[in-house]
Amino acid sequence: MSEYNMHKLKIDDEFKSLISPLTHEERVQLEENIVKDGCREPLCVWNKKILDGHNRYEICTRLQLPFKITYIYIRSRAEAIAWICANQLGRRNITDETRRFLIGKRYEMEKIVGAHNAVGTNQYTRKAVRSKKYTEPLFDDTACRTRERLGKEYHISPATIAKYGSYSQSIDALSKVEPKLVSKILSGRVKISQENVVDLSRLLPADVQRISTDLLEGNITYSESRNILPKKKNIEKHDFPLSTIGSVKDMPVYDPDAEILSLVLTVPSWVSSINRTHTSAKLKEISSNARHRLLDALINLKSAIDTLLTAFKEEN
Repeated sequence: MSEYNMHKLKIDDEFKSLISPLTHEERVQLEENIVKDGCREPLCVWNKKILDGHNRYEICTRLQLPFKITYIYIRSRAEAIAWICANQLGRRNITDETRRFLIGKRYEMEKIVGAHNAVGTNQYTRKAVRSKKYTEPLFDDTACRTRERLGKEYHISPATIAKYGSYSQSIDALSKVEPKLVSKILSGRVKISQENVVDLSRLLPADVQRISTDLLEGNITYSESRNILPKKKNIEKHDFPLSTIGSVKDMPVYDPDAEILSLVLTVPSWVSSINRTHTSAKLKEISSNARHRLLDALINLKSAIDTLLTAFKEEN
């Protein structure tokens, strides 16, 4: 911990976006406390980037007040994001929506970190890989173990952790199109179910903006927002423009088997591609970049499969 030149710290936009904004009253109180007593709590810093303390940093630099920092040892950006999420989850004033997002984001990042570790980020694993001592996949069940560990920590099921992971990915996708809507969702000021957040993130930007306008202007109530989206089949094929949808009553008759049967027809092609890669590709010769990209894709696929299987078991 040490005094630090205020001009040397960096603001990472993604890191900052994970910090729940203060209310006007909270910010005024924080500034009054710093002016009166100084910045007593140190800023947490990694690679000259702030992990925790963005508000204190802004106040101190603006008022030219000294502050202290604590260096956090972290090996990668994914670990840094996971650290921020875990730290923010210790706050008492976050909304349920923000809590779900942060847990899901932490899961997605720690899943990546664990997978990368499994394929050889330490000297012992790399030696074992080269000598072919492993008889099992290096990253088998990495995501599953992460879900189980976080589930115990937050007292929820592993399946719920996986759902929160999908929720966080959807929030990230929406933030690129409608950041204002995301802010309202995470603050709890716009009520929309997790399922509809996921569905909304899959629409075209123009359709997201249209629905976002209705949500932000209060044209859709909480109960209606549960059914705001038409049947996925119609969305994906664009058989009709979404702007023509008047209400839930005007939508086509719902077919409960449509999505399932569509998935049944798709899965065999995935299985065929995976089997072909397993038998034909020279895995030991592929680049580290290709290995990690395939690893992340397979982990995401396994996570989605596990979530669906769990849902079937719960229904039965």
